[in-house]
Amino acid sequence: MKKALEFHEELKYAVECRRDFLETEILPKLKDMFKNYKSAFQSIVNLMLNKALIKEDPYKHDQKISEISIPPLTQIMENEKAVQLGSRLSFYDTQLEHITSYYVFSVDYMNTDRIRLLKKFVNYIHWKMVAETSQNPTTRSLASILAKIRNGNDQLAISIINTSINQLATFQKVIEDYLKDIENFQKEAYKLKVRDRVMINSGIYKYASENSTEETLSVMRKKFNETMVEEKFLSDLIKEILEEEFSTESEELRQDLLFKLTQNAVKKEKKEDKKIKVKPPSLNILMNAALTVCSASSQLKSLSEKINTNVSVLSEANISPLMKILSKIFKVDTSKNVVFEIEYIDDITGSRKVEKIDKSDFLRKIQKIQAEISPHKLKAEVTAIKTSEGRENYLSDFIDNADMKLKILTYQTGGIDKYIKKSAESGQLKGFVIENNALKNIIIKSKQQAQEYINLKEEYRQFKALGIEDEENKAAPGIKQQELQ
Repeated sequence: MKKALEFHEELKYAVECRRDFLETEILPKLKDMFKNYKSAFQSIVNLMLNKALIKEDPYKHDQKISEISIPPLTQIMENEKAVQLGSRLSFYDTQLEHITSYYVFSVDYMNTDRIRLLKKFVNYIHWKMVAETSQNPTTRSLASILAKIRNGNDQLAISIINTSINQLATFQKVIEDYLKDIENFQKEAYKLKVRDRVMINSGIYKYASENSTEETLSVMRKKFNETMVEEKFLSDLIKEILEEEFSTESEELRQDLLFKLTQNAVKKEKKEDKKIKVKPPSLNILMNAALTVCSASSQLKSLSEKINTNVSVLSEANISPLMKILSKIFKVDTSKNVVFEIEYIDDITGSRKVEKIDKSDFLRKIQKIQAEISPHKLKAEVTAIKTSEGRENYLSDFIDNADMKLKILTYQTGGIDKYIKKSAESGQLKGFVIENNALKNIIIKSKQQAQEYINLKEEYRQFKALGIEDEENKAAPGIKQQELQ
């Protein structure tokens, strides 16, 4: 339960970080993108109006909008095309005017229902394929009218159409991506609310440890109906919570979730952090970065087990029946001396690498890295160093070296994964995606923590250069003793 509460606090902070990022970065860009979309759309509509190919709705400016709605999607008769299409495009343009001028671009306002509505709205016309064969009636009618311009001699008009359609297809995709970002946040905000109001202090954690997922889900539904009557019970999202909290892969899922929420996020500043703190950074920050690296041990163990399992499956599949019998009689391990020939792109050099990897050597390499990043070994060696400078240098080197080895390992295991999957079709083969993603997240997180220490140290150096004394004349703090126990 203690670990669950710690994760809960981290998740709260991560969700707030993501909220700030959406409010300050994504939502202003989304609004600007809708303005660009409206401008490109009006270029096409104005061109068709000027050429009298459609008729504008005379009641367009009388419409009162309280919520976005979608124009009709029914078939348009050929003899009514100019009027009906003109009416639909006028209605659409009015909705766009409301979005760009009056719509509330905030996380709280843009709930999942409004996001789904905006997705449907922005996809009302299929800009990626404005063709007379389109299954979308409005897109098909629009294409047939634009064909009259494209088949003419007005090169400027043709250029306006082609440019505007290409822009609209691009804007449409970007808007969809931004809406997806907000929708994903709303899902995680919903899950956090369920954790807050249904799970914490309700006995669910204890119950889940003794009962099945379905039984736990049933108990949660009952508790949900008591405490969250204003919300819908979303089974898929509740099941995601149970996976993140109680499954065998919960640690990896939690790390992935925190990484996704804090990736590129704007960190909230606490009020007390706004004051200048003239004190040297604590080595605990570097120690935490090193311990983050040590957490990769479980992923390395899982990788070793999966490689052995996959090689055994492949060996069984590829040897003859006679050899299978002989290997059992003489207890010969047919998976020995397996060599993987892999290729991958090295992110550091950007070059394509081809490499032959002996299975046994590779597993020994993983074991060696596991031994090197043992938290017990780390704490013992840091404790043996007497000076803060020596500890800082040791921890910095430890993080850099381990991160580099883990990064190379992810390239190689990714290559082995592809090699194995090409070699045989079997449901028994186990992929390395979860482990590799977890390792990548560990590398990123440890580097972020180490960089935080470097930034604080540089800030402290600049303060000292200005002649500002240490806070309360205290010496630079070292690593707290509890970190080494």
